[in-house]
Amino acid sequence: MDVNREPLRRPASQPNPSRKIRLTLVAVLLLLVLALPDLAAVQDTREMGKVLEELHYQVDVWVWRDAVDTKVRFLEVGPGRYQAEIDGRTQGLLSLITGNWKGRMSSEMEYSQGKLQPLVYREISYRKGKKRVMEYRFNYAQKKVELWKQEGDEPPVKKWESALTGPIYDPLTFFYNRRVTGATFDEKGGENIKFHGIPYPKEDEITLRVGDKTPEGRKIMLELGNRIFKDERSQVFAYLDAEGVPTKAWTQVLKFGTVDIKLLPGGKRLKREEIKAAPKQAEN
Repeated sequence: MDVNREPLRRPASQPNPSRKIRLTLVAVLLLLVLALPDLAAVQDTREMGKVLEELHYQVDVWVWRDAVDTKVRFLEVGPGRYQAEIDGRTQGLLSLITGNWKGRMSSEMEYSQGKLQPLVYREISYRKGKKRVMEYRFNYAQKKVELWKQEGDEPPVKKWESALTGPIYDPLTFFYNRRVTGATFDEKGGENIKFHGIPYPKEDEITLRVGDKTPEGRKIMLELGNRIFKDERSQVFAYLDAEGVPTKAWTQVLKFGTVDIKLLPGGKRLKREEIKAAPKQAEN
């Protein structure tokens, strides 16, 4: 698979640079590009639990080295319940340009029948001092997924609903599910693996193209819809190590330039045997 850093097709109109930077930073941290709304400063709403994994990444944006301090964590928050989260904050000159940008995404999951499935996926942001929450709730009993939005101190309001007829994954659950189930270790060069992301604002089929193993790791390319330019497809290239963890990744962001990320030494790695289902309750 060719993973050369070729520029992507560029649309005629583009958002302002500050907004474009913020959008790109959040997405690249997950190896998913331009997938989130504008984020400014995010409130700390994480669930506390046992940390099973903590990874640190350096993100370089165009000419800015070490522009974003990034942390990915995976926590056990209860029996059979887990939470993945990703935090990023700009540093140096880029921090001034983006208004001291900070961002967080999180996904609550349940481990059942040998896999993780999402329960609640959140995107939380503050923009011009106003809080905004986008919360996707997965209701498996009623076979539906809902989007609830909250603006400021107003109560959450249901904005959208879709049938849950098959597996749908948010980016965090997809990333960890492939590692927990061992799917990453079974992949072969030349495979194209497709799955369904959250179908909002429209259906989005995400494709994972698997390349060959190299001294730097397994090559992959991830292709998905672009929430900003609705007719565009975004692409991210990466190398995965033997445990399925991204060690390097890059993408071309329109005319802005290349965004590169790399895994930093240290941190804590997830052990698959630590993921367990909740004990079954005894029947009366």
